Amino acid sequence: MAACVTQQNPDPSFTLSLPVADSNPTLVQGTQKDLNVAIGRQNGFSEAVSLSLEKRGGGSLATGLSYSFNPGTASGTSSTLTLNVSTGTAPGVYDLQVTGTAGRATQYAYLTLTVQEKPQPGSFSLAVNPSSRSLERPASGSANASAEVSIVRDKFSEAVSLSLEQADGKPLPTGVSAGFSPASATGGSSTLTLTVSPQAQAGSYSLRVKGTAGGTTKYAPFTLSVTAPAPPPPPPPPPPGGANLTLLRSYTWMQSSPEGDQPAVEAMFYRPRQFKSGVTIPDEQNHGAIDDAGAYQGWDVLTPPNGGKHGGVWQYDKPVFVRLTLSRDARLAVVWRADPARVPNWLKNNWSEQGKVRIAGQDRRVFVKNFSAGQVVELGSVYDPGQRQAQNLETYWVLFAEKDGTPPAEPPQLGSPAAEPNKACPQWVHDQYTTEVTMPNGAKRVLATWHPQVDPVYWCYFGHDHGSDPGLLAPGYKVAFGYVQDDLHNSGVLPEPHPGFKNYVWERDGYRWLFVHHFGTGGAGRVCRQFHSLEVAVASASTGEIVAKLHINTDFGPSTNNNTDLPLEATCPQGVLTPSQVADQSNGERKIHVYDGTQGSLNGYEPWRSDVSGNILGLDLGGLTFDTVNPITACTGPVCSSLMRIGNSTGETRLFSFATDPGGPALSIDASKAPGGGGEFFTDVYGKKLLPPSDPGAVRQYVKPGLRLEVRNPRHTECFTRDAFFMFYEGCDLAANVPQAFMNIEGALTDKN
Repeated sequence: MAACVTQQNPDPSFTLSLPVADSNPTLVQGTQKDLNVAIGRQNGFSEAVSLSLEKRGGGSLATGLSYSFNPGTASGTSSTLTLNVSTGTAPGVYDLQVTGTAGRATQYAYLTLTVQEKPQPGSFSLAVNPSSRSLERPASGSANASAEVSIVRDKFSEAVSLSLEQADGKPLPTGVSAGFSPASATGGSSTLTLTVSPQAQAGSYSLRVKGTAGGTTKYAPFTLSVTAPAPPPPPPPPPPGGANLTLLRSYTWMQSSPEGDQPAVEAMFYRPRQFKSGVTIPDEQNHGAIDDAGAYQGWDVLTPPNGGKHGGVWQYDKPVFVRLTLSRDARLAVVWRADPARVPNWLKNNWSEQGKVRIAGQDRRVFVKNFSAGQVVELGSVYDPGQRQAQNLETYWVLFAEKDGTPPAEPPQLGSPAAEPNKACPQWVHDQYTTEVTMPNGAKRVLATWHPQVDPVYWCYFGHDHGSDPGLLAPGYKVAFGYVQDDLHNSGVLPEPHPGFKNYVWERDGYRWLFVHHFGTGGAGRVCRQFHSLEVAVASASTGEIVAKLHINTDFGPSTNNNTDLPLEATCPQGVLTPSQVADQSNGERKIHVYDGTQGSLNGYEPWRSDVSGNILGLDLGGLTFDTVNPITACTGPVCSSLMRIGNSTGETRLFSFATDPGGPALSIDASKAPGGGGEFFTDVYGKKLLPPSDPGAVRQYVKPGLRLEVRNPRHTECFTRDAFFMFYEGCDLAANVPQAFMNIEGALTDKN
């Protein structure tokens, strides 16, 4: 009997999507438009899906905006959404979401509606579709994107001269340029082409298209997001005990979406040393039985998604389908499981064919090639670009061996029980991830530090994630979880559990920033715990010099009911303020879902907004807010005495926003406002009082003298990552355009995340 690597069969589920043409509609005041909503049904899902429309993140639609679905409860694979924009709807950009519910399951599809002004007789109005674009800053040359400018006229025939400028009328930022075709438009449209050069700074820019004709000038808002190219993964620390890292370090497949190809890890699995005769590898088409592994016995195997579950969301002829990084030099083999007579050029012309293996009763051709450590390996699709002929559900497998073709050796076991690939890690593996810190009074402490979702030696699962690899901030940088500890933690009344430490690394204006925030959406402690630890570190992106490193127990205000925005009703431990008591003394907030018997009460993000007023660190967080897209639990009722799981959420998809109010404070660090004008100094855990380093409660702080950083974002922007392995937050964009990346590697995260 064949051995079987166990994997649960996918549950029946559904998806919602809009075609690209319908995801960014423009409607003039007083008009309506029909949009198509596709309902993808997977693995036998047959329930009726109830559809509704709301603003993105949940909430009522703008005044004058209405809708209907036909059908409103869909048993088939589509529904028509009719959008109605009245003459009273204010012109502007609206981020919306279609919400579909079936039982306890909820799915979303997102769209951005631009409402264009209905011009007065003898005038015109402008709108841009789409209303935002995102471009990655190129290392050389330029990057380009286009948008369509709509010109609506009412008894107006003059040519409209078009230009692009910042929202305040200033010239475009350095490295950003624009052109229009035509630049002087006599018709109803013009094409805007944006160009970004290597001199552009990463950021989100509020711009406007300016149209001038005679004595009339009109504007249309537009947002350009310039993202920083993801840095190469930081070198991994040397494994303990002389063990080797697994040959494969990270992987993604490229998933089609309205925003373009997006990196994904869903339904992809790496199985070290498991390509063996007699083993059955889980496969979505049940074609994974290895009859004869031949010369590839004992190699590692990577299985991309395969079959009907993803047939509607990928293309089979994209230039790059799979992208890998390697820990060390390796020999790779592609096991071709599709039509043996239709091997694409990227494979047959660049790899060496070496023998066959037999899988599911079929002989499969094998192609081999060597690659170097750290090299980004890009593999094509089932068909060459433009050559797709029919959907082929059998994607290839990728095998890995040492560079001489030797199967990788099993790593030494340094504890008990044994660590096994594709299973939960034993505690001794987790306990290897520590760092030693020297406290201000000279005492030494060994604290837990960052680790990836999956251990890179044993490929076992930790069940929780800590966000960005801190080595992205600066080479060798380590975070010390629990460096700031208050009395609630030390006494055990409301401790900060280890899985709750999350990192966020991002870049702006030549500096890398790191937030290390403690929170969680799975536990009851968040209902009553007002203060949570936060580290803010900043480094030069070019040199790695640390220019700021601040620790503060940050006020996240009262927990509030997401349905009413009122403080939660809760009984807190003795001596701990209730949410109602906190509400009058804090500008922070933790908005928690409260189940009111409807699915809608469980929809949307869980945002935590910070308040660091009164600190002496020279730090202003500009309303820094952490958003969990898929919170794990909700209160079971208005009195939050117990929690319920929200579907199968694991809380790993997290965004953040800051300084989105043009009239409010920026995210800033100013050494001139720190004690002594910067340098090293010591405070209490709240960053409000200077302490001598000998004080047991002293916290070390550092701001480079002369440093002054100030960062802002446009309204309605969120910062995001699409990299499940290293989680570099590559850019910030309008909420409606932020990709909702699946970050749960091999589905191994749990509700303890």
